Amino acid sequence: MKKNLFILFIIFTFFLFNSCASGGKIMTSERFSEVSVGMSSSELEKKLGKPYSIRNLPNNEIEYTYIQKSDFGARGVLEERHYLIILRDNKVIRTDVKILNRPIYERDSYEMQTTFN
Repeated sequence: MKKNLFILFIIFTFFLFNSCASGGKIMTSERFSEVSVGMSSSELEKKLGKPYSIRNLPNNEIEYTYIQKSDFGARGVLEERHYLIILRDNKVIRTDVKILNRPIYERDSYEMQTTFN
């Protein structure tokens, strides 16, 4: 039994390492804190990877959006954080974070009894 658990652990670790090493970067608040005003768009993409979306704003500004999701297992996403980075002339001019909680009507009764907002 212990040998089977050990083998499963090794397989899990292998797949976890390969998924992280495949070039996909995971956004976190720590990584977002590394963004500074004046950073170029190429520096930004080198540090954080490609954004989830790029949107043109008024005044020749561009908004990069990176998303971090907090999963609640099979029940779906509990929270999403949208990290917004605003650029003008290919330089970061400001940043913002929007936290989106999953609507209460999507939660089940156990989750509503044990979750505090």
